Amino acid sequence: MKISFMHPDHLQALAGIADTGTFEGAARLLGVSTSAVSQRMRALEASMGRVLVRRGAPSRLTDEGAVVLRYARQQQLLASELAAELDLEPAPGSPVDDRIPLAVAVNADSLSTWFVGVLQQATTWPEVRLLVSTADEARTAELLRSGKVMAAVSSSRTRVPGCRVEHLGSIRYLPCAAPALLERHQDASSPAELPVLRFDDDDDLQDLALAAAGLAPPAPRAVVPTAEAFAAAVRCGLGWGMVLAAQDPAGAGLRVIPGLGPVDRQLYWHHWSIESTSLSRLSRAVRAAFTQGAHSA
Repeated sequence: MKISFMHPDHLQALAGIADTGTFEGAARLLGVSTSAVSQRMRALEASMGRVLVRRGAPSRLTDEGAVVLRYARQQQLLASELAAELDLEPAPGSPVDDRIPLAVAVNADSLSTWFVGVLQQATTWPEVRLLVSTADEARTAELLRSGKVMAAVSSSRTRVPGCRVEHLGSIRYLPCAAPALLERHQDASSPAELPVLRFDDDDDLQDLALAAAGLAPPAPRAVVPTAEAFAAAVRCGLGWGMVLAAQDPAGAGLRVIPGLGPVDRQLYWHHWSIESTSLSRLSRAVRAAFTQGAHSA
């Protein structure tokens, strides 16, 4: 089937529904009526010859809609950059906030350490609206593929269609515990007998450290799903966990668990393969921040 021209207004309506989950929310975002959003979506779906949105509460994009959304986001980004460079007034029906949106997914450990350097750089970008979301570094491909983000830090080197990927380097995690926990379990014959923490259901770092030592992982003592709270739980002796070497665990009074070694995780930077000055600047900031902060103690 030949695809007809996709009008920017129609793509904005699709993006608005994806962002808000409702046609009404998209209408408020775009400053138009709900019926206008419905008309734009009907026109877009007719031009594509397939359903892009499953109507409901909330409304959700179909798999085909997610593909179209990625291109809608790219068009929005380039249009925002053009308007900023030429100092153009926003067109009627454009999103109320006309700053250039940069949506990026970052894993919690990176966000609390080296990615802070990117946030510091972003303070000098007044024309940019930085939208940072946390996601496990192994699950960012879905966010990129769906168009929810335009760039991501990931532990996967597999290129997502429509994106570029570059290797940032490795970050090292150390198996650490509070001295009080080690003292309470000084009679333990194996590190596997110590209570272990987990960041979330996708956290396999502790299991990898135990497996490298030929040990089976026990059930976690607790699941603590924020980077700061996880580190605090390790420091207070709730259990042991893998802590970034860049967080200076020795300086925090933690000890490396005898019998367990470090785990190195490779990180990659994925971003849309379009010629965007904003994305290029963001990529430069990511590379610089990783180089300066990922291994500093």
